[in-house]
Order: sequence, then C-alpha cells, then structure tokens
Amino acid sequence: MNEEQICDFGLHAGEPYSRLPACFLNWMVETNHEKRDLAKNELNRREEAVSNSRCVQS
Repeated sequence: MNEEQICDFGLHAGEPYSRLPACFLNWMVETNHEKRDLAKNELNRREEAVSNSRCVQS
C-alpha cells in the first residue's frame, strides 16, 4: 500500500492506521467492523516488521 490509509471515524479520526493503538485495531477486527481489513493489514504489517527486525545469530 503506497498511500497511507487514514482512520475516518471515532476517537482516532484523522490519524493514519500506522499510528493507531493495537488495542483499537484489535477491537475493529474482533467486532467485525466494516473497515476491519484495514486494521488486519496494519496488524500484519507490524507483526512482519517485528519478525524482520529480529537478529539472526550464527
């Protein structure tokens, strides 16, 4: 996704999904929010970033 998605509702309206709290993104997924796919994508992006940042020991 080249263009950063912006949350357009609630307490976090106007904030990019990349800056939303994980608990808010998880709430969107758990409650089957209409924009849950955006939340899932952001949670997956964060998980991949953590995975990719782990040091590999040789």
